[in-house]
Amino acid sequence: MQAPYSSIPFVIMGFSSMLLQITVLRLLLSTFSGNELDIGITLSFWLIYAGLGSFTGRRVQHRQAFIVSLILIALFALPTVISIKAIRPLLSLEPGEAASFFSTMLSTAIVLFPLCFLIGLQFPAAVSYSGLRNAAGRVFGLEAIGAFIAGILFTFIFASRLDVMTLSLLIALLNITTAIWLSRKILIILTLVVPLSVFAGFHDRSAALPWKGLNLVKITDSRYGEIAVIKVRNQSSIYSNGRLMFTYPDVQDEEMRVHLPMTLHPSPRQILVIGGSPGMLREFLKYPADGVAFLETDPKIIEVLLDLLGPEDRDALKDPRVKVIIRDGRKFIKGSKKSAYDLVILNLPQPFTAGINRFYTTEFFREVQYVLKEKGILAVNFQQSTGYIGKRMQMASGSVYSSLQSVFRHVAVTTQEYGGIFASGSAMTADPDFLEKRFVQRTIHTRHFSQYIFRDAFSPLNVGYVKTRLGEIKTVNTDLHPSAYLYNLLLWGEIHGGKFLYHLIRVKEGDILIFSSVFLVLISFLILGKKDRVISFSVLTTGFSGMSLTLAVILAYQSRYGYVYEMIGLLSAVFMTGLWAGSLLTKDLRRPLKLLFLLDAAAVLLAVTAPLFFRSEAPFYLLVLFSGIITGWQFSTATHVAGKPAAAGKLYALDLFGSCAGALVPSLALIPLFGIYKTLLFIALLKGFSAIMVLSLRNAVASRVQ
Repeated sequence: MQAPYSSIPFVIMGFSSMLLQITVLRLLLSTFSGNELDIGITLSFWLIYAGLGSFTGRRVQHRQAFIVSLILIALFALPTVISIKAIRPLLSLEPGEAASFFSTMLSTAIVLFPLCFLIGLQFPAAVSYSGLRNAAGRVFGLEAIGAFIAGILFTFIFASRLDVMTLSLLIALLNITTAIWLSRKILIILTLVVPLSVFAGFHDRSAALPWKGLNLVKITDSRYGEIAVIKVRNQSSIYSNGRLMFTYPDVQDEEMRVHLPMTLHPSPRQILVIGGSPGMLREFLKYPADGVAFLETDPKIIEVLLDLLGPEDRDALKDPRVKVIIRDGRKFIKGSKKSAYDLVILNLPQPFTAGINRFYTTEFFREVQYVLKEKGILAVNFQQSTGYIGKRMQMASGSVYSSLQSVFRHVAVTTQEYGGIFASGSAMTADPDFLEKRFVQRTIHTRHFSQYIFRDAFSPLNVGYVKTRLGEIKTVNTDLHPSAYLYNLLLWGEIHGGKFLYHLIRVKEGDILIFSSVFLVLISFLILGKKDRVISFSVLTTGFSGMSLTLAVILAYQSRYGYVYEMIGLLSAVFMTGLWAGSLLTKDLRRPLKLLFLLDAAAVLLAVTAPLFFRSEAPFYLLVLFSGIITGWQFSTATHVAGKPAAAGKLYALDLFGSCAGALVPSLALIPLFGIYKTLLFIALLKGFSAIMVLSLRNAVASRVQ
């Protein structure tokens, strides 16, 4: 009988692995400008390298291999973090500049390999070391417990209190301490010199590494991402997850973003501003407004800004008409009263990420429509350009324009140089002469903005051109089918010379269906009636469906609530809880093949019914939990069916390879192209085929028995 403490090393293994995965994922999100596309890229490389490590590790039979793996992971933890921090200067990326698709893939592939390979190798080494009954399933479950604990602690404690270097050091110390405890060899303590030396030498310098050569005034990690302040002469640029949010002070831009929409409205009294520079408040207060609500999701940004504001803007914040609200924009609007505002200004970057895209969807526009007064106006920015509007830019901005038209009766635009779209339920006057007179009559003093700008911004000829170009795009942008996000990814690819994303747009649903059908027919010829192959395929599709479903849930969650950067640890913890619970359900199996078939069928049912869980926040976690239970249960059941102890490493590798594909294919193609609903149907199709293969295997066994 195993002592209770004998399970602790495997819990620590899962704890360490999950903390490292979350840390790396958040770091790479920040490195590559917060684009959720990198979630899929990071997870895919993480999983395929771990799969390679697991496949390699099944040949390592030495009992001390598990202890050695603990030490090696400890030694590579901090160097991996520093390597990620060094990506941007090595690629010579300017602040706010997005890396190309190829650079993103290559750099992620390089920095993750050593650590992920070791983490994958650790599982079969742990199975060999354990000596437990049903070792693979038990270790799998214990690893999941550790991962759950890590996810909870990270979300509620570590994320807001420890920087990545300190957290990585603690992980390294924990691994080395565990190795000393298991081996009873005190000399292993000498390996502590490596992580402690790396930490001492790079802790202070690592924070500034991505901003090498720039005047980094401040950097801090918030619940929503890494915030950095870069100062150039008298201006400070505020970046969140590597993406420029705004520059302060920038009087010319602040005046433009305020006076164009304010002049369009006949009498703006109640104003809501979502995001952007607080310098805009100074301009709003030049009007006889009754109230100006300034919304910012991240309290750390406001905290950072308080140290930067000039006297005039500090006074604006103290004005009784101004109310600074720290809350998510969509949540705030959902809780607002009907007809509360004359003007809502969306002052956010273009929807290059799913988190920002949620403010450019038809669902959000309907929520804004509800809180606008009868003559209320929503002001949105689109990508500015000089002269011709290119195809990718047309698609990106056109999907937003089309979405606004599907909700509001009247939509006006500026010329392409100004990048403004204005929507209302009532007719708006966009005649430049009329707007010029209205602005002059209001006697607003400005430093850069003048009444003559209206002639340029609303030039009938150029406005007509913009409407024609944007109006040619009929695709609407929704929460669960983020077309604007896809088109902005294509625009990003075009800017950086990437052709891969451009070819994605040409893929049709019929192409995917034909390819999938041919692929599954070929697979059926290879595996039908062959036990080992069917079990391997079942495990492969289990990894794919579990990861695909989780990724779809993460992106759906991001679309609804917008703070997946903060909650990624909790979502991961819930999934790992499901894995652990599923692994416990495999005790004393009498008919494992039948159970494997039923679990495939359950995966189909879960994928088909998943949209029912998207209606409020709590069911998202329930859906992730169910996905984890089915995945863990299927893996443990498959190891029972295989019946060979040596198969554990192979099946674990196949599970990881499937998970790799499940991270990459939906994030790069299925979700951007076809949306979350159709991605879930694809998952159901794949697991349905797997169920048929398992059923045929059961029938073959039954016929042989007869």
